[in-house]
Amino acid sequence: MRTLELYAGIGGLSAACPWLDIVHAVDINADSRDWYQLNFDTPYVLRELQSIPARWLEQQHAELWWMSPPCTPYTRRGNQNDAHDPRAQSFLHLIDCVQQVQPPWVVVENVVGFETSRTHVRLKAKWEQAGYQVATLTKCPSELGWPNRRPRIYVVASRSNLPKFQFTRSSNMPLRAYLDQGITRTNTPELWLDDRTLSRYLHSLHRVAPTEPDAITSCFASSYGKVINRAGSYLLAEGAFRRFSPREVANLLGFSANFQLPLNLKITRMWQLLGNSLSLPVIEQLLHFTRSHFTRTAEINA
Repeated sequence: MRTLELYAGIGGLSAACPWLDIVHAVDINADSRDWYQLNFDTPYVLRELQSIPARWLEQQHAELWWMSPPCTPYTRRGNQNDAHDPRAQSFLHLIDCVQQVQPPWVVVENVVGFETSRTHVRLKAKWEQAGYQVATLTKCPSELGWPNRRPRIYVVASRSNLPKFQFTRSSNMPLRAYLDQGITRTNTPELWLDDRTLSRYLHSLHRVAPTEPDAITSCFASSYGKVINRAGSYLLAEGAFRRFSPREVANLLGFSANFQLPLNLKITRMWQLLGNSLSLPVIEQLLHFTRSHFTRTAEINA
């Protein structure tokens, strides 16, 4: 299925659904582009999405438009200015582009809270007016057996019948299976909280132990490593608590061991870009219906 990966970030969609034919990835962030191109061959357009005309989008002949727009206008930790937030303007532009170009499928991912926003109301009204069926779902990888909470809203719009979404448990591995066993306080001291920070925030941190069979980490936000509270979990290790490494966060998001991390980026920058990425096991099951299209296309080309 020919797909446009809009707000592509570091390539969460490409990693989750390798069967999709991604014709272009589009985003504004150069670090995201460089990380994406370290792992995928897809052409990456570095451009503000609000400036992309509907004509260009139409010329890609994509059957699926994927969008994961900025969540700050809708998140509890953001300003919640909704459609009035400058960071929402590119998505509002794309909502109008969908109504004009009318691709067969559109899928949107965002934070919980988006479903009650004015932007969501506008999206649903415009797309249903254009003949789309629109479904809004809430799903978290912890429901699929992954030891990570990342509840998200998914909007699926189709110009034909919507698929029957079925989610099944895709992992039975405990938290320790996602950890880097080579990390020690000696070789990566920057991950450990210093005594002063630990003493000040100990009782408000979300703490997990690798020996807990049912341990589930909280959502890793883009502010992880900069903000102490409500940005992610901390792991009990060597009698203290440390942050999860970028590789471990990537593991918990569902990226494979073959997904390369950029050596030139600071650890805080990697946390930020991972925090803006996707939960791959949810995306894989959400878009499972596109596999049948992939199979039909392969048979035709055989």
